[in-house]
Amino acid sequence: MNKITILVLTLNVLTSFGQSIETIAEKISGKICDCIKDDINSYSDMYPAIEKCYNQGFNKILTILDSTEHKILLEGKNLKTVKNSIIPILGSTCKKVKTILKSELGNAAESAGNNKSEPCPTNFTGEDLKNIEKLNGDIIAFNGLVIQVHSAHNDKPYYEVALEGGNTLWIGSLVKSGFEKEGKILRILGYVSDAGKDVYAEKYNNLNYHILAFCVIEMETKQMSILPGSEGQIKEWLNGNIPDAKK
Repeated sequence: MNKITILVLTLNVLTSFGQSIETIAEKISGKICDCIKDDINSYSDMYPAIEKCYNQGFNKILTILDSTEHKILLEGKNLKTVKNSIIPILGSTCKKVKTILKSELGNAAESAGNNKSEPCPTNFTGEDLKNIEKLNGDIIAFNGLVIQVHSAHNDKPYYEVALEGGNTLWIGSLVKSGFEKEGKILRILGYVSDAGKDVYAEKYNNLNYHILAFCVIEMETKQMSILPGSEGQIKEWLNGNIPDAKK
């Protein structure tokens, strides 16, 4: 199971457990960010540094949690859930990690510019929506015009887009891009996912499926926002291929 798949599963679990797990993960991520040395400046060194800080400082990390949070952390698979959510949180909140990820994406984009294939291609339009159940679990890429936006898990947007060729589709964002505004045209890369157990889908979405978006491009400015941990898939997309969810 690859990193992005784990992160998608983690998001679903986090939604089920609610704010308590999320708060614990944010507290622990803050301590890990403080621990990461300033001289870590390469992508290859980033993940080992995060793992080292987590392992070496775990007992110290526990001291920032109260008794109720300790109990929650030790229930079931909550500890694993929290650990898997650390990298996405660091990618959004930790300046050191954000700088490394930005550099890594810049290098990938430069490489893609030298590639003859079209970077960030699409493989889905509104006409394909009738067969979306056959794509459950697959990664798709498409353009969408944002028509309504709601706030969902951890203030990430849950929004509806109009697709090329007609029809609309709901997006459960895994990133806080800030691009999700009515009237904006976005290019979206994400997983087709069963929407049945999602509380926000139950409230807004009348389809059985939605897209868990881990990369969003604002088409006017060409700015990109990604879920940390998905860099391998983004590189592949930049080089002209739709990533394979099964890798």
